[in-house]
Amino acid sequence: MSRKIVGVRDQRALGLGAAAVLGLIAVFRGLPAWRAWRAEARAAAVESITHEARTGVLLAGLAESLDTLEARTAGVRVVGPALLTGETAAAAASNLAALLADVARQSLVRLDAVDVRADTSKAHALPRVAVEVQATADIVGLSSLVHALERGPVLLAVRRLSVRPQSVDSPTDQVETLSIRLTVEGLALVQTPRDAL
Repeated sequence: MSRKIVGVRDQRALGLGAAAVLGLIAVFRGLPAWRAWRAEARAAAVESITHEARTGVLLAGLAESLDTLEARTAGVRVVGPALLTGETAAAAASNLAALLADVARQSLVRLDAVDVRADTSKAHALPRVAVEVQATADIVGLSSLVHALERGPVLLAVRRLSVRPQSVDSPTDQVETLSIRLTVEGLALVQTPRDAL
């Protein structure tokens, strides 16, 4: 009978020993996995809190951004009539050339050559358009042309102006004819068909 009790006792000790070994293996393998999981959970929580804070800041600044957008839109509407218009930047550049031809005709300036350039990259909301002109006029025509461009209803900038006499040997009692190279630049308000509605 004592043999059976020892056997049961040994079995119990063996079972407890095996359970302890398995428990130690579980602790040594499970503890690092639990720590890794806890670190990932904390990182995810920090990321979620940061995202929430960013969203809160964006929402808090939304009203101010809308006010700024409305102010800029109102500013463009006020300045809009002073900008060159067209369905494309090239069309606005053509309108600039036509405007310049009209002002030159009124100023008694003869246009010899006109070169139209437009920024078609769509990198800017208001693309730059320019017209480079070679013209012939006297000093009165040149001053009238420049004055008309400065006071005109469209905002324009004279980026380059080169003036030289057409002939050095002209008589002193005759009005001197000048050869003019002029670059005029403006901003284009490109109107899509949707904007016209």
